[in-house]
Amino acid sequence: MKSIKIKRLPEIIANKIAAGEVVERPVSVVKELLENSIDAESTRIRIDIEKGGTQLVRLSDNGIGMHRDNALLSLERHATSKIFTDDDLFSIKTLGFRGEALPSIAAISKMTLVTRPSSSELGTEIQIEGGKVVNVNDVGAPSGTFITVKDIFFNTPARKKYMKTTRTETAHIIDYISSIAVGFPNIHFKLFHNGKSIKNWPQAKDVSVRVADILGDDLYKKLFPISYQNEHVSIEGYVASPETSRKSSNSFLFVNGRAVKDRLINHAIFEGYRGRLLKGQHPVVVLFLNVPFEDVDVNVHPAKHSVRFVHQGSIHQAVVKAIQKGLLKTNRKPWQPQAEKEIPTDNHLQQQFDNKTYKDEQHLSKNDQNSDIPKKIIYGNQNKLIESYESDAVHEKQLQPDFFNKNETKEKTNTTLLPQSESEIKTQVSGRAIKFKFLNVIGQLHKTYIICENEHAMFLLDQHAAHERIIYERLKDALFSSKLPVQRLLMPETIELTHQQSIIFSDLIPELQKIGLDINHFGGNTFVVQSVPDILTGKDINKLLIEIADTLPGVKSTVPIDQAIDDCIMLMACHSAIRSGQTLSIIEIKTLLNELDNCRNPSQCPHGRPTCIQWDGTFIEKKFRRIV
Repeated sequence: MKSIKIKRLPEIIANKIAAGEVVERPVSVVKELLENSIDAESTRIRIDIEKGGTQLVRLSDNGIGMHRDNALLSLERHATSKIFTDDDLFSIKTLGFRGEALPSIAAISKMTLVTRPSSSELGTEIQIEGGKVVNVNDVGAPSGTFITVKDIFFNTPARKKYMKTTRTETAHIIDYISSIAVGFPNIHFKLFHNGKSIKNWPQAKDVSVRVADILGDDLYKKLFPISYQNEHVSIEGYVASPETSRKSSNSFLFVNGRAVKDRLINHAIFEGYRGRLLKGQHPVVVLFLNVPFEDVDVNVHPAKHSVRFVHQGSIHQAVVKAIQKGLLKTNRKPWQPQAEKEIPTDNHLQQQFDNKTYKDEQHLSKNDQNSDIPKKIIYGNQNKLIESYESDAVHEKQLQPDFFNKNETKEKTNTTLLPQSESEIKTQVSGRAIKFKFLNVIGQLHKTYIICENEHAMFLLDQHAAHERIIYERLKDALFSSKLPVQRLLMPETIELTHQQSIIFSDLIPELQKIGLDINHFGGNTFVVQSVPDILTGKDINKLLIEIADTLPGVKSTVPIDQAIDDCIMLMACHSAIRSGQTLSIIEIKTLLNELDNCRNPSQCPHGRPTCIQWDGTFIEKKFRRIV
């Protein structure tokens, strides 16, 4: 008779399996090592990578460091300095805690660990290859930790073939370090690739300085500080004006200092921007959520990039409200075109990169500029030569820049301090709030755009988008006031739907009646329209209702009822708004501008397109070379 045989996996195999969960690509190594350095209270961290991290990842920090026994123990699975009791597991205050990072990395690479606590005169050097400790020595070293990881996946070639190009892997590493640098402005981060300086972020007095450093001054000027709090979460951060949206995600999300990728928060962000973004666009957001440690589970995934909240609904609502509150400042800011930039050729791009690298290196110490010279490793600034060795076959000695100051005080700054004064906020906002009714009307362009001016600038309004915003807000208000004029049809209109569409409409009918659409179920898949909002008189109601049914895949199951009604209102506003190609008189234009002024968000149509674009006098004069 056959029977199943169970046997215990060898430690090396178990570590490789764990590595598959923790180390997906070079950026995973950088992430785990960085988290350990931050937990070790480092104030300076340097990362060196070669060939996108596939050939080398080296991290140096000036953190607490470890004694010899603890250094050896750190290479064993589930060995950690951060969890001691069951209660600790459900109230995690550190970035790392699982005790899998170092053994997982060591299992699939050639790794050297050099570490020394400030209380010890000598440091410890441990060389590991494929998870096996091959050498342990006492060495001279500064306080802190120095880890070299070479030839990632050298013993698991099946994993190595999934690596992308050097450019792609490097981009992943830069993105992650940029993200973590936003959350820890009190730490000085340096990143080098193939010996060249790529990023250098000195310590910043608060997060606003670091955000400006990473996102750039142009984008930073279009960020609005936000602050919100309820009983389950406090939120601080920045939201960018909708005109700065990107084609890919560009958000920095932190929960209790941990950089995360969270579906719940991302959904809340888009809800906060609802009606302000074009389809397929992503907002620029920096959010710091502080939640009681016992109310968030960070032990959801081995890579620790996901979290789970106890009070999900409250967190979601808080993020939505925080973003909506922050975006109120953008409601009356007309969009401004960006100055055109010359599109560089590939050679020009390379030259720009080289020049940028050269300029960055001017800010580095003399030793930093010589970091690729194959000499002895130098630590500290005490003019004392201290040697350490890498784990390659010939023990080649290389130069380590004079990066750390052993006498440096480790000052901690408030990582979520935001500019609060009115003057500081004003300097971040581009464009002025305007009153549309005070604009001087010049005329129409192509029967689609309205040209206006004031003493400061020229304005171009999209007549359809502007009227669409007006009708949308009028219909939204009708949901609560029930004062929208309704036109009863002389001949009720019949509409035939599919079975799925019928189910959707059955759910929507009570809400649609609140905005003047009196629809009744006639039987089967047939519905009868008795009355419509006055603004839809003369419009193709049959076409509108079929489009509504086609737009909503399912109500209550996949789409909340309030969101479904909002989508319906958008379509109704679009169908009833002034169309492109329609001639307007000056009186009609002025009426449109007056009504737009009464809107809560006159700068965008419900679908996120701008209603108005502004060119200030300086921009125009520069284009005509009147000023330089």
